[in-house]
Amino acid sequence: MFNLHCRNVMGWLAVGTLLAGCQSGSVVSSAPDSNRTLEHAMGRSQVLMTPQRVVVLDTAPLDAALALGIKPAGTVLSGKPPDYLGDQVDGIETVGETNQPNLETVSKIRPDLILGSKISHEKIYRQLSQIAPTVLTEGSGREDDWQENFQLYAEALGRSEQAKQLLEVYRQKVQQLQAIIDQPQALEISVLIISNDVVRAYTTGSFSGSILQDIGFSRTPVQDDDEGYALQLSPEALDAMDGDYIFLIYSTSRPGRLSKADFITHPLWSQLEAVQQDRVCQVSSHVWISGRNFLAANQILTDIETCLEPGDVETVERVE
Repeated sequence: MFNLHCRNVMGWLAVGTLLAGCQSGSVVSSAPDSNRTLEHAMGRSQVLMTPQRVVVLDTAPLDAALALGIKPAGTVLSGKPPDYLGDQVDGIETVGETNQPNLETVSKIRPDLILGSKISHEKIYRQLSQIAPTVLTEGSGREDDWQENFQLYAEALGRSEQAKQLLEVYRQKVQQLQAIIDQPQALEISVLIISNDVVRAYTTGSFSGSILQDIGFSRTPVQDDDEGYALQLSPEALDAMDGDYIFLIYSTSRPGRLSKADFITHPLWSQLEAVQQDRVCQVSSHVWISGRNFLAANQILTDIETCLEPGDVETVERVE
């Protein structure tokens, strides 16, 4: 059982003020620049102290750059821009689809820095490096490596100190959420996405799973696994998917994905305790799957707080 405490409003406002201060402005210095050596997943690259024209090859570095107050000159996109980034992406040139950048388009932008990940861009690293200094993280943030990736992107962008401040903002928000929730470890959380009766369950080793771990939530036994970021299950594995709360990931751009309305009325899913207790929260795939960096992580914290509104749930009886 748990109770929700009163909100620490002034604390949230203080965090928001710090976040806004860290995000203000873009790199606009026109002074002569110098190079520095930066180690990354593919070795070493000579990177400008203050890159001016940055191309990002995934949502994760796009998120990181925007969080640090830098608007990239180019980015890859599949379909519409991530909804949680709003109009921050306006004016950024599209250089191809996710994991499939158009090298000619990238070259025409004349970037002085390219950001991506080894897992997605290792095969084209040499070509990218011929266009501009290229810095790749080991993973894409799909697993629990987003903070490490954020710091590397920040170092490449010349914004390491801002990144440290922002990560402290994140930690403060986690602590405030822990203070709102009494004993988060007593709550079992399930994170699912369902498409055409195929269930994908996101584990402790996923991007969203790492944030749930930071707060201290328990996970369903099948999702308490840090060896991979997701598991594919059959719809009949109901007991393995239930929890005190279910976060149902949904995308309007992907046909066949179940919305919350579909989920709670489906004969199979309606048997779940979380459905019967109205503890299913629909969340965006752009945030919980695609974002994989600082701004998305902070939106997940907001989603969790919204889901656990005091007016929605006063007490939760653990189902053993």
